[in-house]
Amino acid sequence: MRRPSGVVASMRWLYLVAAILALLLTLPAPLAVANPVTATLTVTATAGLIVSWIAGYRLGRNSVWLDAADALAIAAFALACPAPPVVFSIAFSGLWYRSLYGSVSRIAVTCAIYAGGLCAMLLVWPLVPNGFPAPPPASIIGPMPAMFLVAIVGRMLGASLFVREESARRDAALANAGTALLNAHSREEIISLAGAATAEICAATPGLRSIAVFPDEDGVMVTHPAGPFAQRPTSVPDHVVGRDADGRAISVRDPRFLDELAGTVCAWLVIPSPDRKADGYLLLGTPKRVPNEAVLAMTSVLNQVAFAVLKWQDHQSITRQARTDALTGLANRTAFTAALDRVAGPAAVLFLDLDDFKKVNDGRGHAAGDKLLREVAARLTAAAGPGAVAARLGGDEFALIVTGRSADEVDSLAEVLVAEISKPVRVAGADAFVGASVGIADTTTAPDDPDLLLRQADQAMYAAKMAGKNQVRRYDSRDRNFLTAA
Repeated sequence: MRRPSGVVASMRWLYLVAAILALLLTLPAPLAVANPVTATLTVTATAGLIVSWIAGYRLGRNSVWLDAADALAIAAFALACPAPPVVFSIAFSGLWYRSLYGSVSRIAVTCAIYAGGLCAMLLVWPLVPNGFPAPPPASIIGPMPAMFLVAIVGRMLGASLFVREESARRDAALANAGTALLNAHSREEIISLAGAATAEICAATPGLRSIAVFPDEDGVMVTHPAGPFAQRPTSVPDHVVGRDADGRAISVRDPRFLDELAGTVCAWLVIPSPDRKADGYLLLGTPKRVPNEAVLAMTSVLNQVAFAVLKWQDHQSITRQARTDALTGLANRTAFTAALDRVAGPAAVLFLDLDDFKKVNDGRGHAAGDKLLREVAARLTAAAGPGAVAARLGGDEFALIVTGRSADEVDSLAEVLVAEISKPVRVAGADAFVGASVGIADTTTAPDDPDLLLRQADQAMYAAKMAGKNQVRRYDSRDRNFLTAA
């Protein structure tokens, strides 16, 4: 059995080894003067104690049955000793080891069972043919108060170890969550990391349960439970929590629903989200009072999550701004080029340049020109339909990427665009008219070169413009001029 990691686990292992060594060091004295009966008692008691102690270590807890087995074995060992008080070295070692499990009241029960076994030993002494004089009762009863004291002090020292390890685990969970949340790339990843952190804090705090309640991207309140539950919560009804004037959850109004989920009566409290715009909160419950350390740790997790969400939202906003045309809301050239690079399979690019836009922009002002560009963008998006990527490349130049359409369908779309854009736009109190020259190129002429595909569509657009207003031309490498009418 190798020494485990962790303060509490390591100390339990160490105390177990120390108790076994104390037992083995006490073994030679009774064996040196043993007769067949006392030798059997000594060996059996030694084996019984070792098995009982190891069983408790493997189970990770004490039980009345293990305590009774200890008391019986200690009494048997004392019956085989010429000086029975020597068993107190074994009893003290066993109690020191047992003190690392359970509560103060539980270790007091263990002490009482040990004391009962030793008192029973005095009663059965005359029945055992050990050949030794009966020990004075005072020699056995006298050390018992010290036995209780040692066990309770050991339990209090063990409690300090538990608190220290729990605190260390919570701190580690917070540190790991903070680092991971700063590098999260999506809301789903943030929620997942927060769930892992709350689960670790619950595991480090005995009896702690938590239910994080936050809206998903569709606004539906979703629960994220951690800790021991008899029934896994899938939702929290509105009547369970009380809210303030702003609608924020601030208290548990009906704990019976939560107690049923937990499988036991608990003390419950609410930690609202630090982001007042977010309709989320965290429920914490334990069979006793929720430790302040757990409340602080969970509050820190919520603060980290709120910061991570804001950081992610800012990053998303900046990314959208960097890839979006500020005037029209369409993709900009950077985003369009990236989308073109990602195209897999047959696709077509439509390159549009407005005809007579300069007359409107110079004659009626830039505000009128901007309004016209926004209207063109709206008509372009509506005509292109879902699945197409629409972009403003700059000035009065626009482009489309369409996939999954035949050449005839693409040509028809180009004609629709010309017709739609040619319709009047109401600006500055009067109708304004522009046209559109459209060039088309598809992946049959540039299957593996997005840049070449865009240049070909650009060339076709210039050919359309040279042929007159409101024209469509398709790039065709088989033509001598590489251009044909669409």
